[in-house]
Amino acid sequence: MTSHDAPGTAVVTGASSGIGWEYATRLAARGWGLVLVARRAERLDVLAKEALKEGAAGVETLVADLGSPEDLSRVVERASGGDVDLVVNNAGINGYGTFAEVDPGLLTRVVNVNVVALTALTRAAVPGMLVRGRGAVVNVASLLAFAGDLPPDPFPGGPSTPGRRGTR
Repeated sequence: MTSHDAPGTAVVTGASSGIGWEYATRLAARGWGLVLVARRAERLDVLAKEALKEGAAGVETLVADLGSPEDLSRVVERASGGDVDLVVNNAGINGYGTFAEVDPGLLTRVVNVNVVALTALTRAAVPGMLVRGRGAVVNVASLLAFAGDLPPDPFPGGPSTPGRRGTR
């Protein structure tokens, strides 16, 4: 299977900010059709308008929390459409803290969003890619995944600190 230069349809999760937003706008500028997935409807609406101005072939928005089985099911259904040539698995959450002290419910949510959703979306899209002989999957991860037992807020004031982006 190979990727291709002709734009197709890309599913971008975690599209409402950061890396997901950047992927979406850059793909739009190259003429891709977009399926934008995130929890924040208002941010998706702003991004959809921007993507169309940038040159996206079309934009669909799916407001979804990938930690919710019902929402994930809707996104999986769309990703299994025969037109998806690219999946950008960018959505992710963290359950930062000492493993023994992190709430078990939060850990379940982390696994559901970071592992289950990524796997389900990839599995939904790949068969169509194989039939067409083209496509790609991009899995975005954070280096924080390798932080181990760093103390909470290991990067105070750093660019990854919520609410402080761009202050350094």
